[in-house]
Amino acid sequence: MQLIDRACQILTILSYQPEGMSVLELSEKINLAPSTTHRILTSLKENKMVVQDQDSKKYRIGYKILSLCANLNERNTLITAAKPVMKQLSKLIDKTIVLCVMENTYIMNIACIEKADSNLFLVKIGRELPLFSTSAGRVFCAFMDREKVHSVYESVHEQALTPYTKTSWDALCSEMDRVKENGYACIDEELQLGIKGYACPIFDINGKVIAALAFLSTKASLQDAEPMIRSLKESAKQISTEIG
Repeated sequence: MQLIDRACQILTILSYQPEGMSVLELSEKINLAPSTTHRILTSLKENKMVVQDQDSKKYRIGYKILSLCANLNERNTLITAAKPVMKQLSKLIDKTIVLCVMENTYIMNIACIEKADSNLFLVKIGRELPLFSTSAGRVFCAFMDREKVHSVYESVHEQALTPYTKTSWDALCSEMDRVKENGYACIDEELQLGIKGYACPIFDINGKVIAALAFLSTKASLQDAEPMIRSLKESAKQISTEIG
């Protein structure tokens, strides 16, 4: 029970530290040996409750915890700012709208406005999705340092999920270039057969991509995507302004 108490204590402390904390900082904060603190953090990391920054090696709260505590959604600045805009966009274009973040080497849905056909999509809150074959993932990759993206690409070895999934580095680089040029990403049956997805970046005050706003559609029901893409861009820009 003492270890569970310590784990809860660590999660509580990290919830107030958006930049994260090192093992040593946490061990001093809770008066626990660094080796024991590291073991607890390793277990929490394996369960996606915390994530570790690859550069600083610091730990911070993971968005996975959102799937266990719905009330946290209301307290999260990003979600709180995005939800009204997402509802308005969903009503305007009549599509399922998803808010995604990047956690280490995968994408996670943290908020969703569902339409009647949402059961066709991989949109459950807290669900982990591949980085390179999702529209949201490609948005994040497009605005990251290309060498860092390549390092992630080499480490994850994503497999083709459909016959249309782009997996070669050259093809993905072309897609990332297209995202930066057009301001949005498009996935055409690369994650699910018969499904298209579009995503735009959401920036913080420093110009860093902190989330992606996306809409999903069956190809059969998508007649003219251009007006929807414009609305998606405007909505992502609105959220960026509100959180900035």
